Amino acid sequence: MLQGKELAQLFPSTPGLKRLHHAQELCNATLVAGEKRFSCNRALLASLSPYFHAVFTSGFKESRDGEVLLQGVDPSILQSLLTYLYTGELAPSPETAEDLFTAASRLQLQPALELINRYLKERLSVENCLRLYMLAHDHNSATLLHATLRYLSLHFDSLLEHKDFPCLDLGALSSILSSDRLAVASEMDVYRALRCWVMAEPAERLPALRVLLQDLRFPLLTPAEAAEVLAEVVTFDPQLELQWEDVDGAGRLQASGGLRQGMYQERIVCIKVPRLRDIISGNGDMDCYMECMDPGTGMRATLPPLELVALPGCTTLGHKLYLSGGKFSDGSYSRALHEYDALADRWTPLPAMSTARSVHMLLTCKRKLFALSGWNESGPLASAESFDTAQQTWSPMASLPLILRFSAPAPFRNKLYLIGGDADSEEVAYQGILVYDIPSDTWTQVPLEFSLYGAAALAMDAGVCVIGGFFSGKVLHPYPNRRFSQLLPCTQQCFLMQEAGVVSKGITVPPLPLPLAFAGATHWQGTVYVIGGVCASRTHDAIYHWKPGEEAWTQYPENLTGPGGILRRVLKCVTLKVAGPELKALLQETSASRVAVGLSDQGGDGPGPLPPSP
Repeated sequence: MLQGKELAQLFPSTPGLKRLHHAQELCNATLVAGEKRFSCNRALLASLSPYFHAVFTSGFKESRDGEVLLQGVDPSILQSLLTYLYTGELAPSPETAEDLFTAASRLQLQPALELINRYLKERLSVENCLRLYMLAHDHNSATLLHATLRYLSLHFDSLLEHKDFPCLDLGALSSILSSDRLAVASEMDVYRALRCWVMAEPAERLPALRVLLQDLRFPLLTPAEAAEVLAEVVTFDPQLELQWEDVDGAGRLQASGGLRQGMYQERIVCIKVPRLRDIISGNGDMDCYMECMDPGTGMRATLPPLELVALPGCTTLGHKLYLSGGKFSDGSYSRALHEYDALADRWTPLPAMSTARSVHMLLTCKRKLFALSGWNESGPLASAESFDTAQQTWSPMASLPLILRFSAPAPFRNKLYLIGGDADSEEVAYQGILVYDIPSDTWTQVPLEFSLYGAAALAMDAGVCVIGGFFSGKVLHPYPNRRFSQLLPCTQQCFLMQEAGVVSKGITVPPLPLPLAFAGATHWQGTVYVIGGVCASRTHDAIYHWKPGEEAWTQYPENLTGPGGILRRVLKCVTLKVAGPELKALLQETSASRVAVGLSDQGGDGPGPLPPSP
């Protein structure tokens, strides 16, 4: 049962309402469920439920008499909901939660629905996911529908054998099959799923085949797979005619509407750059090196190179990697934005930032890029701007309330967090967090009880994981002629920061094996990876990983550079989605292939020509 602050956020119950409920006072309405009658206050019901507001203001008999018959509602369920409305106390259980959801949905009791939705989402499983998805679909519950669709998309293969899968109705199944989130390695898996559903009741469902085939992304089938599907579906429906069109690899991807989630494979990309002083002096290796790594297999590959710049911004969005700004060897600064498409394996220049900047932070949130702070010819910058990846345009945003460099930046729940950093104007480590609220375009400063500089940060489900850096629990003051980083000890400490800058006491992150600052950090398949960094003023080349629930970090068998490699400092590590080898080869074909891109409702002499054999 929810209590305290959490409960108050869902329902503003008062002691006065509890007293009225127990004393049955000021009751001017009666709800009837089964053979039981419940006295209650119509003003309270109408204020919390659009359903009851309509009933009691309609002018019909229920409004005049104040008696409402609720057919099909279990009396014990109604009693629980009324108790919640008066007292704020509701204790869903595995036996009652779905009935509570159904009744609260029907009666439009939104406060109760929020609590029940939370309960159901926390208990999603392979066993109940399909049933809850159908329940959410039937009651048009966006919150539960989103949660269940995400869960079953990730567990799609295991759900095909579940007894509830053939029970899905056509609309629910179509919503699933059209989802980008499906964790399938091949589009043939989607076809096999729809075939399984149709053949469960072929007499009734074969007419729905044409509808479901609209959800199949034919361009993502190999020629052999497309031929197999074509040969089979025309045996089900001889009047079905598939339309074919010549497209190359890029056209195939565009015609399909994109890959499914399971068609991507996650890779860690390390952006490794020479030191700025080496760029300026021309000494040493001068390549800006981008390495793609699969921690599961140890496979490594380099990305196509870009023009050398020092300290650019870096972030990813799906299968695309973005680099912005940086400093050239001649001392000038860059405004450029480049996009690497992992499917096409090439870099593309995009519209440039309005302001040249280096040593800046580049974050991704809600399909937008955010370039924050930094440095250029004019000195330190407080300005910021955002890039809409759909519209391909930059827009100004509220400037930072103070200039920060080397913060630990991370997006979390529609906000951007800049934790600690170099408060350049004060020449002292910033003892706080800058929080940017994206919808309102406003910054908020949240004080911290410690100073932090050069840490790494990444968003997780429960909060922002902050890793290493230069750290002090004391209040620091400016010191003339000395960099404050010389005054702060490097730390092994890691912690989870929740919303509003609160350090979590319930979730602990183990300390690193050694003190590290300026490390790259990302997560891959639920595991956090820390790569490179600086230890005792020297570049470090070890890789460590930790999975929530483990008691310590584990060192990866290989180091950052690999055998015979050249040690470079890691600028940033990010996780990038790439296509599997077979699918990537299909999408990168330069010669035209015949693929199905649509369906015709016109009967004819049979299907179009088969796609060429591989």
